[in-house]
Amino acid sequence: MRLGWKSVVLAAAGCVAGAGCGSKLPVNVSPDLAVATSLRTSLEAAGGEGGGEEATGAATAATPTGWATLSGVFKVAGDRPTAAALTVDKDQGVCAPGGRQVLSQEFVIGPDGGLANVLVFVSQKLPDDGPWTHPDSKPGKSDEVIFDQKECVFLTRLLALQSSQPIRIKNSDPVGHNTSLKPKKNPAYDQTIPSNSAGIYQPKAEEDQPFPVACAIHPWMKAYMITRKNSYFAVTKADGSFENPNLPAGVELEFRVWQERTNFMQEVTVNGSAEKWAKGRFKRTLTAGETMSLEVQVPGSLF
Repeated sequence: MRLGWKSVVLAAAGCVAGAGCGSKLPVNVSPDLAVATSLRTSLEAAGGEGGGEEATGAATAATPTGWATLSGVFKVAGDRPTAAALTVDKDQGVCAPGGRQVLSQEFVIGPDGGLANVLVFVSQKLPDDGPWTHPDSKPGKSDEVIFDQKECVFLTRLLALQSSQPIRIKNSDPVGHNTSLKPKKNPAYDQTIPSNSAGIYQPKAEEDQPFPVACAIHPWMKAYMITRKNSYFAVTKADGSFENPNLPAGVELEFRVWQERTNFMQEVTVNGSAEKWAKGRFKRTLTAGETMSLEVQVPGSLF
């Protein structure tokens, strides 16, 4: 039989109070309530009343010591691949004005090797309040996020947001687009957005990985979205840089890294040392007030 945290806390508090488990408490000794409260907080962070499978990947029993930042840059090492040209065979006056070539955005590599659109997020479940989750990163954001399309390209290749935030799907083109979202844990969305119009999509749940976005009218159009409970996520910019602030310090955190072409990234070099991230996972413990910087080299052969 599995005991809930209440039973464990009461038993542990009695042991700590001075008699030792298995001995009777002196009549003039009371349980140490401070110890009991600390144990309760730790057990709740590790999985709540029932524990068990739901605690897997949850916060450890350690207590955060403050806040810290994880930042860095992703760069492609070695030979840099060239993006493929897309076949644009519809609405060419809008989608390829002037006959310009449209390139795939499966990977976007800057002049200095910086890799854009890499997702870095905390994958373990954390309690929603301090000292685990900073007020700026708490769940429940409701501000609208814009997802636009122009010249038959989704302007955001990888959109990351909280699962409570509505998405305004805009069409800034003079032709219609059919926008199709195919998440695993959220409702599907498949709507035709007329020219210069918009639709609203409201996510409901957290996703474990990005899901695809497409246009049935212009099949070369692609993008990805991910919804997370809190704001502990970051997407690399055009130069490959990212910053994930206000992370709980003093506790081990598990991160996952995803990129459209590589999927969950595994074979990398971090600050000069080779690392293997199983299914894109790596762990770090940050120090309060620290900004930990990672320079991640990704082999060009992966693309």
